[in-house]
Order: sequence, then structure tokens, then C-alpha cells
Amino acid sequence: MSNMKFVLVPGVIVLLTGCSADSAKRTAYETLQNVQQRECVENSGLDCGQRDSYDEYRRKRDELKQAD
Repeated sequence: MSNMKFVLVPGVIVLLTGCSADSAKRTAYETLQNVQQRECVENSGLDCGQRDSYDEYRRKRDELKQAD
């Protein structure tokens, strides 16, 4: 239930503010990264690894699309 709050609250905020599609994608990406980071910290046995920023994620994704 608490995980759902971390996803729904930012989603509602994005919808209420009427922001752009890119901003909504950025918010969703960062929210999911935060949830993953929190779960990693709670389960200290996991290897958390390095978090990519949204801009880095988009750059890598665009490179993969161009390679196809």
C-alpha cells in the first residue's frame, strides 16, 4: 500500500498541474527510481548500483533507437 502512495501521489500532482508530457515522464521515472532506491536500502543484501538521471536515461534510450 505504501508503494502505491509513492506512485499515485506524484501522478496526481502531475495531472493537476497540467505539465508537459516530458515533465510527466520525468516525474514518473524519478518516482520509480526513488521507490527502487528505497527498496534497495530496506533490503541491504541487494546491490543497489548507480542511478541514472532522467537525462542520462533518455540519452541512452535515444542512442539505442538510432542504432536500430
